[in-house]
Amino acid sequence: MTWTDRVDRWTRAHPAGSDLLLALAVAALLGPGSLDILLVADSPAWALWVAGVCAIVVHSTVALRRIATKTAFAAATLAMAVLVVLPNTVVRAEPLGLASASDSMEIPLFFLPTSAVYLVLLYAVAAHRPLRESLLALGISVLGAVLCTARTATAYGALPAGWLTLLLAVLALVAAVAGTWAVGRFRFDRRRRLADEAAEAAERAAAGERQRIARDMHDIVAHSLAVIVRQAEGGSAIASKSPDRAAQALTVIAGTAREALADMRDTLRVLRDSETRPSLAGIPDLVERVRATGVDVRLSERGRPDALTANAAMAAYRLVQEGLTNSVKHAGPRTSVTVTITHTPQASEFVVEDDGAGAGERPSLPGTGAGLSGVRERVRAAGGTFEAGPAGGGFRVRAEFRVGEQGASG
Repeated sequence: MTWTDRVDRWTRAHPAGSDLLLALAVAALLGPGSLDILLVADSPAWALWVAGVCAIVVHSTVALRRIATKTAFAAATLAMAVLVVLPNTVVRAEPLGLASASDSMEIPLFFLPTSAVYLVLLYAVAAHRPLRESLLALGISVLGAVLCTARTATAYGALPAGWLTLLLAVLALVAAVAGTWAVGRFRFDRRRRLADEAAEAAERAAAGERQRIARDMHDIVAHSLAVIVRQAEGGSAIASKSPDRAAQALTVIAGTAREALADMRDTLRVLRDSETRPSLAGIPDLVERVRATGVDVRLSERGRPDALTANAAMAAYRLVQEGLTNSVKHAGPRTSVTVTITHTPQASEFVVEDDGAGAGERPSLPGTGAGLSGVRERVRAAGGTFEAGPAGGGFRVRAEFRVGEQGASG
């Protein structure tokens, strides 16, 4: 994090403190010039004191521009209105370093540099308040610009009273007011747009998370129930002939159910914790569990998965799980399933293929087809390629993850 990021974070977390610092900085910049004018002005003391108080009020409102925007703008407007109606003052040009044809010049008291601070309050209203309040502030400011120009026309020596000069003065003040307001509205609209985009991104992330949970639940439940159903069918068929094998089937059912329950808890509670996600290390246990149902499953793995990301490893695990689940659900009792995993420096390939033997000897378990669709999405999201379809009388699913094309590790 850079120092500018730290400053931005601090100002967002402490708006009152940052605005107080801004008020002090603006006062240090413009305050001395205003004080110099008041010190050399030739006007009644009361007028100079009132002008000084108004200048202090205008500067002080900067510290309230975000925590009490309407109040700050109203106070600044009132102070500026008082400055406009105060009588003109005569100042000596030489002490101020001004070029003048005479030793003195007559100016309105709103010529104080402090008056420029009013634009800060107008910006605050435009940037933080609704459009109706913002337009009202704009109207008040434009009216103030016109009044200031008309008031300046009476300040002999400060501005010639020619109509062209007055027109240019009005246009300059109105342009300053309108430009400040426009910048504030741009800031308001940008902040609202960013908030909407952040809300949409959060909604998309939540939707993606729900889909991810649904895929995880499908993978866990479909695989575990398929194993449980096949074991229950086999156990009931041999219960009277071989009680020991029936008891073994019940043991597998209980173990599968416990493991499915643990996986479901992990999925729902710590879904984002990468350490709890399935990985390649769990594939041998997955194969053994399916083999315990009586399906002939063979696992062959070559090479080391050094370049495989966590997301790709999880997608590969789910592909093997779904391939084995489909074999248990749809293939026959004499089906042979082969799980082949090949790692090379360029890519990692995962293939689950069955020969379809005896597929018609017992009814297949129902499925929705969501499993393969979910695996396809996982593999593609991880930067891999996915294939699934009939092969040699059976069924085959395959995924490949190439180095440099995998998605970011989760």
